[in-house]
Amino acid sequence: MISTTRGRIILLNGASSSGKTSIGRELLPLLADPWFLIPVDALGEMRSTVHTRVLDDAEIGATLTRTRIGYHRMVAGLASAGNHVIMDYPLSEDWRLEDLVKTLSGYDVTVVEVRCSPTELARREKARGDRPIGLANSQTRVYAHDTHDIAVDTTHRSPAECARDIVRALDTLPTPKAFARFSAPTTAPG
Repeated sequence: MISTTRGRIILLNGASSSGKTSIGRELLPLLADPWFLIPVDALGEMRSTVHTRVLDDAEIGATLTRTRIGYHRMVAGLASAGNHVIMDYPLSEDWRLEDLVKTLSGYDVTVVEVRCSPTELARREKARGDRPIGLANSQTRVYAHDTHDIAVDTTHRSPAECARDIVRALDTLPTPKAFARFSAPTTAPG
């Protein structure tokens, strides 16, 4: 039987190396129902890396944009079938939020802001070795939306502690949630 009830979505928004994926993994055993953790980076890992020609910067940018647009629709597809989804996804470009708002309009989306100090982000990037140094601290647009339902800071708290904080807050959130406020039309002054 196909579900007609949409699944819930938790959007973990934060800079690279802020702890989104680690928090997502810690959330999975804490949530009562089955949830899918779908990090956007997982799509990049599925993409071929060997090409018969070298892509220029414009082609790389277009590929990444298509991948992210597809990610939005993949999450909507899973949730539309009744699955609960944890998105691990930085809102680092304005168009990402705009497309998500259109794609996930009417879904129950909880926005979790994942913060971390600039010093700790730089330390984590260096330790990881798989990201350009300075990427996380350059992603200032991630927090520019200034609208979220829950905020956690991984600077001095573990992913497990942050996940527990998120779970405790999930059922006590006021409405409308942040995502619905993103979707709401604004009235021009005057």
